[in-house]
Order: sequence, then structure tokens, then C-alpha cells
Amino acid sequence: MKITDLFFIFLKIGWLTLGGGYVMIPLFLEEIVKKRKYMDEEEFIKTLTLAQLFPGPIAFNLAVSVGYKLGKIKGAIISALAVVIPSFVSILVIAIFFLNFQKLKIVQGFFYGLRPAIASAMVLAVFEIFKKRKWNTLSLLSLLFLSLILIVFKINPIYIIIPSLIVIILWVYFKS
Repeated sequence: MKITDLFFIFLKIGWLTLGGGYVMIPLFLEEIVKKRKYMDEEEFIKTLTLAQLFPGPIAFNLAVSVGYKLGKIKGAIISALAVVIPSFVSILVIAIFFLNFQKLKIVQGFFYGLRPAIASAMVLAVFEIFKKRKWNTLSLLSLLFLSLILIVFKINPIYIIIPSLIVIILWVYFKS
């Protein structure tokens, strides 16, 4: 595996993905695990979990994590740049041109029509992650309970993540 391979993988994923980082996860999985076999699914899921622990966009964090795992510091930097370049260019183009065309019905229709496609891609990403994880009864009950708390009480997810992280760390520490 060459560093240039990493660059072009993440650049391609960045260009081909609309809808944000979670939509990119199946593409990362396809390119890194299935197509090129740079890591196995279990290693990818662990890397994804690690990437989700850090603040910031998941696509960027995942690119850095995968890049580091495959190419150390150089791989992390190259992967991060490659996944950010398409967003930067897109935002620049939108800033230059969109303000002039946002009132056009065809532009409004394009963005309105794009919403269901992006939402379905996000559901697919969540489903892919869900089915690849090894679930036990406690994990499933925790998922349902914590999801209900978030939905019913509409609280900030950080109030669930931090205590859950502390409980898991303590559990692993005392279990071993």
C-alpha cells in the first residue's frame, strides 16, 4: 500500500459523497476492507469506534484514524487532506455561485430532491454498522434504553456519551 493510494481513495470518497460523514462509512468499508483488503471488518469497526470518540466530523476523524493505522503520521495527514479537499472546493464553489442562483426553482428542486437520497444513505450507513457489530443482550438493551432517553427527553447526546464511556471504562477495568 502506498501513501498515494490512500490519498486517491479518500479523495474519491470525498468527491462521491453527498450528505456528510455517516454516508461515507459504507464507502470507506467498501474501499478499505472489501476492495483493497487493507484491514478486516473487525479492525475497521474498532477504528470507526475510535474515530467516533473524538470531536469533529466523523469523515475527517475516520480518514485520520484509517490513515494513521495504514501509514502512520504521513498516512493520517494525507488521508485528512484528501477527504477535506472535496468539501473545501464544493463550499468555495457554492459560496461563489449559489448565492446568485439559490432563488431559481430548478436549484431549489435539486436540493429538495436530494434530501430523501441523503437520508436513505444515512439510514443505510447506520444499518451497515448495526449489522456488523457483535451484539449481546446487554448491548441491545443499552442501545434501546439510551436511544429512548435521547428521543423522549431530547437531551444533548453528550450527557449520554460521557457517563456511558465512564461506565464502560470502569466495567472493563474491574472485569479484568
